[in-house]
Amino acid sequence: MLAQNAWLWAQIGALAFFASLAVAGFMCAAGLGDASDGRSAHNGIVPTSGGVGFIASFGLALCGLALLFPNLALSRGFAPVMALVFAVGLLGLVDDVLTLGPKLKFGIMLVICGAAVSSIGAPESLPFLNAPIKLAPVVGFVGAMLWIFVVMNAVNFMDGANGMMSLSLVIANFALFGAGLIGGSPTTLLLSGLSMMAILGFLPYNLRQKARVFSGDVGSLSLAFIFAVTVLFLVAETPDKTLHLIGPVLILPILADVLLTLIRRVRNRENILQSHNTHLYQRIIQSGRSHLAVSGFYALAGLICANVVVIGSAKGWFDTIHIPLMLVGASVAMYFLISRSLPDGR
Repeated sequence: MLAQNAWLWAQIGALAFFASLAVAGFMCAAGLGDASDGRSAHNGIVPTSGGVGFIASFGLALCGLALLFPNLALSRGFAPVMALVFAVGLLGLVDDVLTLGPKLKFGIMLVICGAAVSSIGAPESLPFLNAPIKLAPVVGFVGAMLWIFVVMNAVNFMDGANGMMSLSLVIANFALFGAGLIGGSPTTLLLSGLSMMAILGFLPYNLRQKARVFSGDVGSLSLAFIFAVTVLFLVAETPDKTLHLIGPVLILPILADVLLTLIRRVRNRENILQSHNTHLYQRIIQSGRSHLAVSGFYALAGLICANVVVIGSAKGWFDTIHIPLMLVGASVAMYFLISRSLPDGR
């Protein structure tokens, strides 16, 4: 499908890229932004909602897809999940403008996550030691919901350094595209490819020493949601392969920072629903490192994970949990090694 219509697919990709570039540029010029708060790594007014370009990019690309490939057969649930993408974007935009309370925001997100899993279908097994283990339907459903929910929040929390979220997700989606090629998942190819092009259109404004615009919740939540559901589509479309764990591995640097920081805050008896600036990447910036240096470090870590995923998908490394557990152990060790070298490195 992809090779036979390469030129048409290139046009859809170009449409996604230029739509993101144009709309993000408009949001940048509009100067809409929020004053930095206690959790921000910036001072003054921070231009936000550049992620509206992501939504415009996907909308135009999907329109082009419907015109050029009216009979394209995609995974079950593709259309309702795409509707949910725009619902997530709307939620993020409202939160950018009105700043919703965490309980209301999380409640709406959980409903959307549940609707997405209902549309795609929940995983029926997970890799374990020597062979996959079967999951009870309710366990698979709740686990898939939590996967989407955690990814959305983790990516949103990490969208605070110039280029951090953008670089990490463009690398993750590139590797996800490779896994889709290996597994033969057309929906994965489509969504990861569109995500890459949308992010590349946004990067010129964000990957700078002084970023001109940030994606805001509208961008980080929607891109994270698309990434998370793309992984579920990959699992659903490749039942003969065991690729369930490549999603967590691809964003392991992000997940490690967010989850270990959460554990650190719980241990210190802090309110985990309160905004803060104690993520590892924020503490590194506070120690004097530049935004681009920190984003580059996380991108390098993501690139290592991406290479493991692409090679491992072809070689069957993810049929068991051994390789993912090794990577998790390395990430935990790196987190605490860096954390202890920083001020307040308890």
